[in-house]
Amino acid sequence: MNKKYAGLDFPAWFDGKDVNEAAFCREFLSKNKLIYADNAFFTPDGRLTGPLLLKEKIYAELECCAAKNIPRTISNIVEIMKLAAHAESFPPKPDEIHVQNGTLRIDGSFLAGRPEIVRSRFPVAYNPQAEEPVVWLRFLSDLLYPEDIPTFQEYIGYCLVPSTKGQRMMILKGEGGEGRSQIGPVLARLFGCNMKDGSIAKISDNRFARAELEHIHLLVDDDMKMEALKQTNYVKSIVTAQGKMDLERKSVQSYQG
Repeated sequence: MNKKYAGLDFPAWFDGKDVNEAAFCREFLSKNKLIYADNAFFTPDGRLTGPLLLKEKIYAELECCAAKNIPRTISNIVEIMKLAAHAESFPPKPDEIHVQNGTLRIDGSFLAGRPEIVRSRFPVAYNPQAEEPVVWLRFLSDLLYPEDIPTFQEYIGYCLVPSTKGQRMMILKGEGGEGRSQIGPVLARLFGCNMKDGSIAKISDNRFARAELEHIHLLVDDDMKMEALKQTNYVKSIVTAQGKMDLERKSVQSYQG
């Protein structure tokens, strides 16, 4: 103990001068539900979409201690956390949809609360007594033929579960000004960080673009190019994927994800 700080009440992981990073991780994990799997951290709120979110939480704990080199200490703690919170297996559950107020199972049952760590959680609440979405249904009736509306609604439901068992993608064709571009913002509100706006052509041509879809439920290309794709094997492998595939990020060795 540094004599200057003798008698002061510090956390067990701080001696008045230095932070014991391993001890900090143990205490942090005892208070926060967190696991590290498939190159990402997961919590009861779903996947942490960026390292800054975890670093902010760690900094809030360290702020009370005037430790030196805090940015480096935080980076070291994150790396130790990957080891301490690592999970060998964390498969998605294709029969569950996690929302803000609980978990909806595809058999219709609902479990309130968020007790477990999940791979994804949608930023909306489930309300079985919700009124009929009159505006949305009117929008669909103006946009689609009546016999196509159930198919479109079923496809949105398919995208909510973490499964590609249906092996399907959907393309909406039509003239300009019909309102198809309004579907993207509605789905973005429903899916949150679990949806990505992107380009089918980029996924086909750019080897790094496919890694950006890791852990994502839905890709929306709001303005598809009219030219034919140079190759379709990558798009097909994503649509029909039943297991992991080879992914590549810049300056990182390719991996299975």
